[in-house]
Amino acid sequence: MQRLAPLPTLRIRVVPHPFVSAEVATRCAALRAEKGFVPLDALFADLPEHADDVEAIRRAATLARIFNASFETRRRIIAAARAGDDDAASLFSWMEIQAIPSAPCTAITERRAQELEADLLADPADFLTRAERPYPYSANHLHWSFDPEWITRLLTLGRQRFEQFASERRSDTAILVGNGPSLNRTDLSRLDGQDIFISNYATRHPILSPLARGVAVSNYFVAEQAPEDFFDLGKWRVLPAGLSHVLEDDPKTIWLNALGGPLFFSDEPTERIAWHATVSFFWLQVLLGAGYRRVLLIGMDNTYHQPEAATEGTLLHQIDEDRNHFDPNYFRGKYWQAADTGHMTRVFIEADRAYRAKGAQIVNCTEGGALEVFRRSTLAAELSAIDA
Repeated sequence: MQRLAPLPTLRIRVVPHPFVSAEVATRCAALRAEKGFVPLDALFADLPEHADDVEAIRRAATLARIFNASFETRRRIIAAARAGDDDAASLFSWMEIQAIPSAPCTAITERRAQELEADLLADPADFLTRAERPYPYSANHLHWSFDPEWITRLLTLGRQRFEQFASERRSDTAILVGNGPSLNRTDLSRLDGQDIFISNYATRHPILSPLARGVAVSNYFVAEQAPEDFFDLGKWRVLPAGLSHVLEDDPKTIWLNALGGPLFFSDEPTERIAWHATVSFFWLQVLLGAGYRRVLLIGMDNTYHQPEAATEGTLLHQIDEDRNHFDPNYFRGKYWQAADTGHMTRVFIEADRAYRAKGAQIVNCTEGGALEVFRRSTLAAELSAIDA
């Protein structure tokens, strides 16, 4: 089998046409879930009648970048090809010819990942200046390292784009959306024109997604299982640099140096940002750094239905309807990591302290739920205060 070509340098992806309909994306997602990747013939299936060869290749390449370009998917393709799968071998060769981009990423052992993460946490600024040390990223049992030059370039782009993101702020108030079932009881009719920020699969929400200025994803399993949900959105994406082996760069992606370890709240999210408990904590650091002085929370239920024995990060397979989110199909058929609402409460307390220290505030406008860290109000009352 042909050897992997040298990994390409970072490039901006611009999709010239909306090649990927919801129907095509759904079909490809089902194939990928079944086979581990989308075969070449499926990439060229269901073409419009008027499509010529050039358009057919462009659409197939777009689909391949969405569904087949992540590190783990490429690894599955290579393993299947080596095992004699002709579909995988053909797909791999075609993707090489088309130069479908991939991040310079390598699978590493847990021990090596822990060593690198310890160095990174000890002195993030120094770590990023040391070209001999690869950048670590882990998710449960999976561990990777990235070429440091690649990460440095991503973070440089992230800083530049963050400045643009902050300059586009329309007011001092942001609305941060959690994805709890209380969203279905929330009056969303007055949100048009507000600075709204969503996370994860809220990209599927028929009202919130079109209104949102940005989406954040901080969880590997969310991104890896449905990359099509975060492709060509036309809105800001806020991502850990370690997700660059799953989601491609585009001109509206803000890459950040996301760190675990001891809990902190970052005053400089473009230099380092805490990655703890919930993507909402990730967003709260970004929004304060961007100049927002009031953040209204909706859909932030802070409750989870999960096995009693599950601890934070335990990988669970959602077979039945999802009772933890606004859509019963949110995680249905997918894997997700068990939550720790106590840990979430602690990070929200840390966020509250940081906001108060800056003369800013977080207001919980969730309909019900169990989050009692912040002052409670109604969305209607807080939006009326903006208009007054």
